[in-house]
Amino acid sequence: MSEQDLIFAYQGYVDDDVVNDILQLAEIKLKAERVKTSVKRKIFRVCLEGIQNSYKHQNKVLANDAEMQEITMVIARKIDFYELIIGNYIWNDDIIRLKKNIDQINGQEKDELRENYRMTLNNNARTKSGGSGLGLMDIARKTGERLNYNFSGVNVDVSYFTINIKVNKNE
Repeated sequence: MSEQDLIFAYQGYVDDDVVNDILQLAEIKLKAERVKTSVKRKIFRVCLEGIQNSYKHQNKVLANDAEMQEITMVIARKIDFYELIIGNYIWNDDIIRLKKNIDQINGQEKDELRENYRMTLNNNARTKSGGSGLGLMDIARKTGERLNYNFSGVNVDVSYFTINIKVNKNE
């Protein structure tokens, strides 16, 4: 990625204060972009949801290993869209469940995704990590794009999960 395409990048440890700082810095960088307010708002909301998900779902078990608590957040400018890359460490045991969830979201039409989002919201169901599973659905709903993802093996127990999200410049 060339430097001229890079708007914002962060890789490092996170806690509540750092999450707020990252979001403030990203907002400042987005304000400097000459782009529609609605698109800026969408990028910021996706960043907020993505970084909160990364922070919330990072490997809590590896709390003594600060490196394993690092997240990545990148905002890049492309010709027709902005690309957001968000990443965090994940237990290998959780990959199948997460992959299945993302593939299910990616396989849904806009109306079906909206209805499943509403049903999940109304059912107030919680996953074992304490979430309701709405974060990725919300990102897909806001962008109208597929969620592209990758798992890179780190060791026998852990992988690094990255998700690439496109936000159309012309919306």
